[in-house]
Amino acid sequence: MPTPSLNDWNVSYSIITFFERALRAHSKVMNVTRTRDISFEVDLTNGGRINVLIVDEYTLGLAALHRAVDEFPETEFIVTGGNWNGYTIEAKDWGTAHDLGVFNLEEFLGALNWTEPKKYYKKDSNGNPTYAYR
Repeated sequence: MPTPSLNDWNVSYSIITFFERALRAHSKVMNVTRTRDISFEVDLTNGGRINVLIVDEYTLGLAALHRAVDEFPETEFIVTGGNWNGYTIEAKDWGTAHDLGVFNLEEFLGALNWTEPKKYYKKDSNGNPTYAYR
């Protein structure tokens, strides 16, 4: 019997469902609709709606970011897999310049608590911004 193939982005079903469960459990999320396998519409408790794409890139780079925006133009946030994943400085800077939130999972869940989630960043013990650069 053949093994089921992954989607074009090689995001496993376990990552997709883990992400969906994390969203549904978040206190700022009212409803989650999976629209295109790895794309989600998320209704927030403040009445807003955001479009999120989940990928599984250990290091999300600029080329993958451009591909994602081309294939999923409605995307407002790109989240890369788990907390062990990250992104390049160039990808984060490009996302910021083009009003696109680029986060790993932990950062994104934190961003949902902010009034302007695309501007979210974690802080170190001294209050300085930290990012999941790889």
